[in-house]
Amino acid sequence: MARIRTTKLQIPAQRGRRGAPAAHVVNLDRGTAPVVLVVPQQPSLAGRLALATGRALWRRRVAWAPTWFGIGVFAAAGVLSIAGTPIALVFAVPALLLPGGWALIVHRHPRSAVRRKARARTRTVSAWSLGLAWSALAVWFGPANGLLAAAWLAGTVTAQTLWWRSRRTLATTPLDAPQS
Repeated sequence: MARIRTTKLQIPAQRGRRGAPAAHVVNLDRGTAPVVLVVPQQPSLAGRLALATGRALWRRRVAWAPTWFGIGVFAAAGVLSIAGTPIALVFAVPALLLPGGWALIVHRHPRSAVRRKARARTRTVSAWSLGLAWSALAVWFGPANGLLAAAWLAGTVTAQTLWWRSRRTLATTPLDAPQS
């Protein structure tokens, strides 16, 4: 029986394709033309799982925005804590001045409309102030510190929950109802 010789070729990747197929050239005998077998590359199970997870996360990227922001803040605090602890003052000063300025506007501004708007922004000011205070402490002590990590997790989960609730509120009046 004659020995069949095969040669493996790699076909370059085409635009829009994930991976190039492998081609096997089979020489059957001296008088016959070689046969080319094209075998598409199959990604591994782990590769397919990673691709499906990445696509699902990309499709829902807006819904998970607070979580991504929280992860970014945690990572940035970790990098800044390694760089130097005096950077914590950059976060600590606004964390103290923001509520002080807000309180001054709420109680002392001559226009009542400005005071009402400032009171309406109480939750926003307190959230930013707490976030800046956490960032200052995380840069000073490190974000992986036990209490700081727990506070980060609680804040991120709370922000994500409030984000989902605010995005899922339904209109109280139908869209086709006449507006008065």
